[in-house]
Amino acid sequence: MQQRIAVVSGKGGVGKSTVSACLAQQMAARSHRVLLIDCDIGLRSLDLILGVDEHVLFTWADVALGRCTLKQAVMAFGKLHLLCAPLQPERALREDMLQTLVKSCAEYDAVLIDAPAGIGFGFRTAILACNRCLIVATADPICVRSVAAASKQAARLGCADIRLLINRFDRRQALRGEFLMIDDVIDLTETQLIGIVPQDTRLFARTANGAPLKDSVVTRAIARVAARLDGENVPLDIPPAE
Repeated sequence: MQQRIAVVSGKGGVGKSTVSACLAQQMAARSHRVLLIDCDIGLRSLDLILGVDEHVLFTWADVALGRCTLKQAVMAFGKLHLLCAPLQPERALREDMLQTLVKSCAEYDAVLIDAPAGIGFGFRTAILACNRCLIVATADPICVRSVAAASKQAARLGCADIRLLINRFDRRQALRGEFLMIDDVIDLTETQLIGIVPQDTRLFARTANGAPLKDSVVTRAIARVAARLDGENVPLDIPPAE
């Protein structure tokens, strides 16, 4: 069965798009044919993170509105294909258009949709097109509150499989009381945990400049998330921050 995963966040700045790109790469490394869709209309970033911003010709809006074919719009990285968001909002776009497009992509084993932060149009568009939802959060009270709201909204939209990924976690900061402990995040969000990604102070600089997502404590943590999404019983590991 095709996995269709909406990667969302209640608030911005939690590293959601980097998680989306890395997760898509790790799923492709597991021999899945993966379609990664940037749903953040006007503020897309996956083309920058993957270093192909100068090569974007078409977007998923062009495909949905019949201006080009899916094959013309995607950019391929082996088994990983990227479909970018438009840089400008389009009045003709409806929330169900991406859902229709995704249903036509039967050749992919997995479709990942990187939704914009918040619970607006892009969030609803992504959730309606998917059968799973991955909420990316950091372990701070403001973010945790927004995760609880996003989780409830995803459930209201009909998504039954909602999981939490705690990103940029630093155990030392949590022990000092600067951030919440993992158990507190789970309790406050009432969302099942699927993985913990440690803080990597060098990752932001690399991805912001289109550098490749090299092997690191982050990619290894997300590789375990990819395995769990495939149904493997992988022990939860909390690696140290880098």
